Amino acid sequence: MTFTVIGRCSRTGKLGFAQATGTPAIGRRAVRVIPGKAVVVVQAGHNNYLLEIAVELAKAGFGAKRVFDAVTKSDPYSAQRQLMYLETSGRGVALTGAQARPWCGHIEGDDFAVAGNVLPGEKVVTSMATAFTQSADKELEERLLLALEAGRDAGGQQGGEVSAALFVTGAFAYPLFDLRVDVSREPTGELRKAYEWYKPLAPFYSDCYEKGIPALYKDHLKSIGWPLVPFQDGKEASK
Repeated sequence: MTFTVIGRCSRTGKLGFAQATGTPAIGRRAVRVIPGKAVVVVQAGHNNYLLEIAVELAKAGFGAKRVFDAVTKSDPYSAQRQLMYLETSGRGVALTGAQARPWCGHIEGDDFAVAGNVLPGEKVVTSMATAFTQSADKELEERLLLALEAGRDAGGQQGGEVSAALFVTGAFAYPLFDLRVDVSREPTGELRKAYEWYKPLAPFYSDCYEKGIPALYKDHLKSIGWPLVPFQDGKEASK
């Protein structure tokens, strides 16, 4: 009961994903980003043990075929799953099991892949792919979120979504964006709100980490006139 986009930015080397689902607190249950290496997905009945198999093989440098073979051979329910894989170079690759719950399917492309199950129709994934490919001039995090919103607007999850997540890494091991909405009637909309407020903090935290200085985020937000309270109207900092 999920729709997911995984992507890479060829300009910056960023890797990440965005996902929405009818399952609460999806977070990183079904997707893992290995900085500088790959993004792996085990969805349509997420299973942490299967995801860890994929992660360890990706860390070791194995490609999609080896990863998919290992996961499916370890899984008696592989016909119900969807798998996705994206390396730091090359096309995104996906696999939809013959017994995955309809509507289900995926699209592969250069530097991305989208997949979904329990959707009202194919338009959800085609809209996601279009949104991602037509926004190549934007940062990866924005492209992923635009694709997720396009999937929602095209019908989203049958029965609606409950949780959503956005995760992006750059050149270093830590995430630039690790945002999630665990329980909501409109998790993708709430994720957008969190993203818009958090955006100035992503480069700030990275700069602090690389310089080894305290990350005094409130001082930074005040210095740029950004609200200290999330979702506060206007751009004036809270006192």
